[in-house]
Amino acid sequence: MCGIFAAMTRRGIAPQRISKALTALDHRGPDGHGCWVSNDQRWTLGHTRLSIIGLNNGEQPMSSADGNVHMVVNGEFYGYREIREALRNNGCQFATDSDSEIALHLYQQRGMQVATELRGEFAVVIADEREGAMIAIRDRFGIKPLYYAALNGEVFFASEIKALLALGIPAAWDLKGALGGMTRPHEQTEFAGINAVPPGCYAIAKDGVVRIYTYWDWEI
Repeated sequence: MCGIFAAMTRRGIAPQRISKALTALDHRGPDGHGCWVSNDQRWTLGHTRLSIIGLNNGEQPMSSADGNVHMVVNGEFYGYREIREALRNNGCQFATDSDSEIALHLYQQRGMQVATELRGEFAVVIADEREGAMIAIRDRFGIKPLYYAALNGEVFFASEIKALLALGIPAAWDLKGALGGMTRPHEQTEFAGINAVPPGCYAIAKDGVVRIYTYWDWEI
């Protein structure tokens, strides 16, 4: 279990807010904290790590060799050794022993097809500076949590709502969501303006707008 967060902002995030978000997720990953901030300060990725695979070199966020694509992962990928070997045979060079790195290479090679090729329990956020977009992918059964908020042209993702609050999203109750119980839609939460990426879906955030796409459901 690890903690992740990501933000696409207009002016950047104050260092103290980044620190608060990492602290809010510390219980999910007590073995280390990592952060990437874009050169213009407007994009941020954060990660708290629980070391299981790639103990000595699996720090996150991870970045592509050309420095244009960046990624954080919570969870694990099934069958990663076979995927890793296939990617190696296709010319990929791995910088770590972590299972998480396969998602970075799959995205670089196959774009959004990465969502259908990953198996496991995971939440992934990819920051693609080439496309000006962030992509957030949640596993088929929603085992790993992934929340998002879009506010005033800015977009935030996180493993837990309290990390979004630490990043500056206002805490306001959504009574319909709070009282919905088992009838509440998958994406709705108790907080106004904060939603969950539904299981088997990915979100693409660009220009302050988040769009949700289904890549798998029970009938596919």
